Amino acid sequence: MKILLKGTVLTMQVIACSLLIGCGLSQFITYKAPPPDMVYIPAGYFLMGSTERDGVVGVEVGLDEMPQHRVYVKGFYIDRYEVTNAEYYEYVKATGGYTPATWDYRQHPSGQVWPLDMPPPGEEDHPVTDVDWYDAEAYCRWAGKRLPTEVEWEKAARWTDGRIWPWGNRFDPAKTNTLESGKNWSTAVGSYPDGVSPYGVHDLIGNVWEWTASWYQAYPGNTLKRAAFGEKYRVLRGGSYLTPVQPFARVTHRYAPDLLPMELRDSNWHTGFDVGFRCAKTP
Repeated sequence: MKILLKGTVLTMQVIACSLLIGCGLSQFITYKAPPPDMVYIPAGYFLMGSTERDGVVGVEVGLDEMPQHRVYVKGFYIDRYEVTNAEYYEYVKATGGYTPATWDYRQHPSGQVWPLDMPPPGEEDHPVTDVDWYDAEAYCRWAGKRLPTEVEWEKAARWTDGRIWPWGNRFDPAKTNTLESGKNWSTAVGSYPDGVSPYGVHDLIGNVWEWTASWYQAYPGNTLKRAAFGEKYRVLRGGSYLTPVQPFARVTHRYAPDLLPMELRDSNWHTGFDVGFRCAKTP
């Protein structure tokens, strides 16, 4: 087997030879290697959503997560880590865009997260927070990427076997930064390598909520009547350091805007100390 790496194209040449009949076989497989700090999620089906049976292992299942259904997803790239303060600061400098401090100051003048429009000292490698959906989408577009869809996000977290957490079906507080960890603040991205998904994506559960590109819609076959369904609210996924494992910190949980206080229901503009994002990219 010979592997040649040239630019961003990886070419693998596999040569099989049978000594019994003296013949040979050559097969060439060519694909683009992932961009830096991104992971390739291959095309294919996976199980999306929850079943009532998930409650057997102590999980509170949201009605908007059902029914569980098979979904085909085209191959895509997704960021290995959540977008950090340092990365977002490069975007701010390059574009003159708003910083999280600007948005936070408008709502909470006494509680700025980015003092003097600079990332918090010592937290450059923490996920950027206090960004609304429009800021997250603008950053991804500037970076030549996009926000992942809800389907893409769940596949990156869940693999193909219907697991409840990226590492399996048993919750382990040592593998993620949720309320159970007791840290009460974000941690540097990649701080929980044992909680990585089978595809190699970090921090999909806990640390900060993550924006997706998708509208909050009912799943096919779901008869639930919810006022928030439709093209009104974008979905957040993953939970945060402020959310408990039940019911929020699971790969199937969907941020439900209609359960929020009235003043926060315009969730596309909603932001907070525990709201961040990561980007995706179409090959």
